[in-house]
Amino acid sequence: MVSNNDLPRVQVYTDGGCKPNPGPGGWGAVLRFDDHEWVLSGNAPETTNNRMELQAAVSALALLKAAINRCRVELHTDSEYMRRGITEWVEGWERNGWRTADKQPVKNQDLWQRLRQLTQAHEVQWHWLKGHAGHPLNERADQLATDARRALRRGPGAPSAHQPADDARPAVEICVKASGRGRQGKCGWAAVLRMGERVKSISGSEKEITVNAMLIRAATEALRTLKRPCRVFLYSDANYLIDGATKWIKGWQARNWRTRDGKAVANRDEWEALIAAMKTHHITWLSARGDLAPDDLEQARTLAAEAARAGQEKENQQ
Repeated sequence: MVSNNDLPRVQVYTDGGCKPNPGPGGWGAVLRFDDHEWVLSGNAPETTNNRMELQAAVSALALLKAAINRCRVELHTDSEYMRRGITEWVEGWERNGWRTADKQPVKNQDLWQRLRQLTQAHEVQWHWLKGHAGHPLNERADQLATDARRALRRGPGAPSAHQPADDARPAVEICVKASGRGRQGKCGWAAVLRMGERVKSISGSEKEITVNAMLIRAATEALRTLKRPCRVFLYSDANYLIDGATKWIKGWQARNWRTRDGKAVANRDEWEALIAAMKTHHITWLSARGDLAPDDLEQARTLAAEAARAGQEKENQQ
């Protein structure tokens, strides 16, 4: 019989959340065992913060049960709801037929029951961490959860954001934005590219061009910076870019770059440049607005405005 001291020791960091709550959610977990590291994540289109926190822990402990069997687990979470639930409340719920002290059904009962089973299958120590306090593994779990939630957002006609098992291409998130006064002054464009923990920003400006043309330019220049084929998740809050790339381009090409009413397609040169830049990548176009917009989109907005302003100032000095 294996004593508790001889059990494999595993460090687990979990996180989960929604935006808004309830709404689209994601969860993530980082597991450290000897010199091995496993990362897990998942999502749900309509859920709650608490369910995502619970799902992260359930998935991590279930993987350990299947891969290693019984373990000594140090589980770190920023959810007091989960930590207190499993260490203080769950025995009472179980005795009361999964009812609270005021006789109401326990919320998220299915996940609590599964978590209860899994904690009995391991030796688990629960640790609370303050969220967003800079702990690297907690931050990684948070990023996994955020990425999983974002993968639920997609523009019309976009393919699945989930990676096929045999797809080894690196995943890149790109947020694009344009700013300016159209042909009356300088327009700026910007893109923020994120690959794992690496972030890169690019921007530029031009005069006598439309904001729509600059928006296409931002996507094109971002794709051109990629040195090898990638899985790209490209975010924009502009229907013009999302619909053009996912719905309109094929029709324009079939009609020799004419609209349905026979007019010449605006920004044809920019669209053709974008098509050429897209060829080597698998691109998922994602419509991002309001609370669901990635933080990098706001950064792209700021950079595009700065590029337009700097370009105009340089023009005025000439």
